[in-house]
Amino acid sequence: MKKIAILLVLTLSALSPAQAAQKSVAVKSIEKLVSAPDAELLIASGSSIVVISNSDSPTARISISGLNSSGSVIWQKKIESLNNEIASAVTSDAEGNIWLAGFSSLESPAETATSTVVAENPDSVPLETYPAMRNDLKVLKIWKISPLAEVIAQYSKELAEPGLINAISANSSGVSIVGQFAGKPFLMTAKQTGVFSKMFFVGTSKTVINTVVRNTDGSSNLFGASSEKIGGKNLVGKRDGILMKVSISGALTSVVRSSIAKGDRAWLSSDSNLLLSGYVKSGKVTETAITKFNSSFGPTWTLRIPSSGESVALSTGKSSYLAVSSNSAVKSLTGWKPSKNQLLLMTFDAKGMITAASGSLDLSAPITLSYSKELGIVGLAKTTDQSIAVFKLTK
Repeated sequence: MKKIAILLVLTLSALSPAQAAQKSVAVKSIEKLVSAPDAELLIASGSSIVVISNSDSPTARISISGLNSSGSVIWQKKIESLNNEIASAVTSDAEGNIWLAGFSSLESPAETATSTVVAENPDSVPLETYPAMRNDLKVLKIWKISPLAEVIAQYSKELAEPGLINAISANSSGVSIVGQFAGKPFLMTAKQTGVFSKMFFVGTSKTVINTVVRNTDGSSNLFGASSEKIGGKNLVGKRDGILMKVSISGALTSVVRSSIAKGDRAWLSSDSNLLLSGYVKSGKVTETAITKFNSSFGPTWTLRIPSSGESVALSTGKSSYLAVSSNSAVKSLTGWKPSKNQLLLMTFDAKGMITAASGSLDLSAPITLSYSKELGIVGLAKTTDQSIAVFKLTK
């Protein structure tokens, strides 16, 4: 099994774009649109930059703001409810609807009986404790929202205890949600009508699922990191990046590990075209890996960039984008020699060659990227003064 993992690492290295063919690219400036200190989530919807935040006084509430391409607020909405509610993940579908996933308090505080989710546990591993985020947030909730932030539908599933949601993916077949529950990584799916599946566990607390892509047949691709044996595939490094496919019934059908000897790897972001980014740590060296995979989890191209480890990747048609927290010069980029962590956004062609790059003196690390035809690439980033801001890639 180790030979297979080593072969995968060598294959990924061999697929890196030939540096001799890479032309020099001048780094331009990223456009910082507006400060958004309370923002936690962002998604592009038509001509609106939709920013989501959670407030906790006196009760937990979800606020949604629409910004135009200049960063000005054009509308503001709140998801009104008598319960505490928070949103933890956001995505959109082909129709432009926005899907939020999060947790809510119980509808009736006086009611003592709760229905417990029976979780599939194919590895027969013992449950481990995991710190709760809020004791009252025991209802997993999905909101389907129009591009103008009108709530079209909301679906809920009461759990035995609070959990954490890391990502959501939606298409015409339904939604897939990943996160942590009872100290273990979980996958839960739901139909467009709001009928939830059972909760499926994959691994123990030694595995984390950071992101998910839902397929048209209802199966889900899960990406993250693991320091344990998963699906018969042994650990190679200290921790390996992990790519998994889970069927609509919860069966683990495919596992691929991304490994570095004696090192630490993790996949942090993914999109529907299976463009992934994540960190690679070996000794004192930290890099960001961006890799385009095919449907069988075979890499078609890959590249590593020096970074602090934080990254987000996104593809749109023939172009791919990678936002990283850059802390050193990058080969082939001119005019880029950061002395501290700074946001760097690179554009790649279909072969993985860098075609453009933009950086910022005010922004330090990416939080999320999003795209619409009307807006282009927009995102959230940490600022150098420890705040949050919305940025835009100038066309």
